[in-house]
Amino acid sequence: MRRDAEPWYREGLRFECIRCGRCCSVQGIVWISPEDCRRIAEFLGVSQDLLIREYLLECEYGFLIRERMDMGCVMLDGDRCTIYPARPLQCRSYPFWPEILRSRESWLSEASRCPGIDRGRLWSFREIRERMLR
Repeated sequence: MRRDAEPWYREGLRFECIRCGRCCSVQGIVWISPEDCRRIAEFLGVSQDLLIREYLLECEYGFLIRERMDMGCVMLDGDRCTIYPARPLQCRSYPFWPEILRSRESWLSEASRCPGIDRGRLWSFREIRERMLR
């Protein structure tokens, strides 16, 4: 792809999180920034130490959310995110991730898993790029 070529999603994309929990029910790594940690602990009404001890794993590069035995996010209760208003930035930026926006085919492939893709409001190119770069 040429550097000066316009991204395929230049006219924007439709997305609306319908809170189905599908993106949270699969194995994956969710990184937690210090700001995410503070926000989630405050939302849950617990100390950051308790949040880290009970819900996070520490690794070489920081913290990530634990997974349940079925590989889903430990913050998922049924199909409901228990921390949705305070969810990590990584979750807030979904589905506007570089690997999903790499091509229209990648976007459509993700849409087969996420019923919120291609519905709801139109996100402008600028909004999408801001989400991607956070």
